[in-house]
Amino acid sequence: MAIYPFLTFNGNCKEAMRFYQSCFGGELHFKYLGEAPYGKNLPIEMKQLVLHASLVSEHIRLFASDMPGDEGLLNGNSISLLISIAQNDDLQNVFTRLSRSGEVTNPLSEKAQWATLRDRFEVQWIFTAGNSSDQKVKY
Repeated sequence: MAIYPFLTFNGNCKEAMRFYQSCFGGELHFKYLGEAPYGKNLPIEMKQLVLHASLVSEHIRLFASDMPGDEGLLNGNSISLLISIAQNDDLQNVFTRLSRSGEVTNPLSEKAQWATLRDRFEVQWIFTAGNSSDQKVKY
């Protein structure tokens, strides 16, 4: 299991992550909303927003995205914690424990790459199944 910071930006994710790369070094990768399976139906300005960004080096793993839509960036949702767990049973157990007295915002499913919840302390968590020892995490 590994826990990583996941930053959310209000349309300037690409600029911010390039800045962090200039500070920390590492490989920077972007995936845009327009590249998602549903992306072709989005307005052009939304297609250019960052769906997933990753900055990975020997010493840092920083993940980020833009916050699309009307919800926008609110106090408390600009930083989330991304949990990568290789074993599905462990993933389910941790998800269940953290969601007690909290709110599941995107449930675990076999088809979804991501699951999200807000715990009882208003902390945002993002779950993904994966190998936390893989140094070449890209989104």
